[in-house]
Amino acid sequence: MAIFKTQWVVLQVWKYSENSLYYKIFFRDYGILTVAKKKKAREKPIDIGYLISCEVITKQKDSIHTIGNIKIISYFETKDTAYNKIESFLKLLWYIKKNLPTGSPHYEIFDILYLYIPISNSQNSQKYILTYLKIVSSLWELWATHKNETTAKILKFIHATKYSDILRLWAIPQESLKHLELLL
Repeated sequence: MAIFKTQWVVLQVWKYSENSLYYKIFFRDYGILTVAKKKKAREKPIDIGYLISCEVITKQKDSIHTIGNIKIISYFETKDTAYNKIESFLKLLWYIKKNLPTGSPHYEIFDILYLYIPISNSQNSQKYILTYLKIVSSLWELWATHKNETTAKILKFIHATKYSDILRLWAIPQESLKHLELLL
């Protein structure tokens, strides 16, 4: 048995039995893995979109690992959040779960989520679109060309720039924002 400390984001939750849950989790150091956790009465339940620090307990024979000693760093707040914003965030997590191979770490995408989740509740849809496009760009699935010149410049900027610098963009023209939304 080995114990590793790491950070992770919950991508999917499902009930395995009356007192245990399975999670599809995006670990910073290990990529996407399936883990199990026993429910405890006094412990706050963990849900999709939680950014957490924990210990992963592994055994050689098991393909599903166990997590423990959990500390919540941040989470996507759904209370008083518009439905379309929640849906957009869930689509972003689904895209990551679908396109990242199991067990392969992707530090850049994890770092994007690590920065985005704490600020996601106070940001506008422009920040979400830029976050989504940067993740798509990190997976090499975003073209840097577009028939609209301003949109093409924004796409090149997204490809060439770190995510923390992309968050500093002031405002994108409405026409270009519509073109970027269509790319999603």
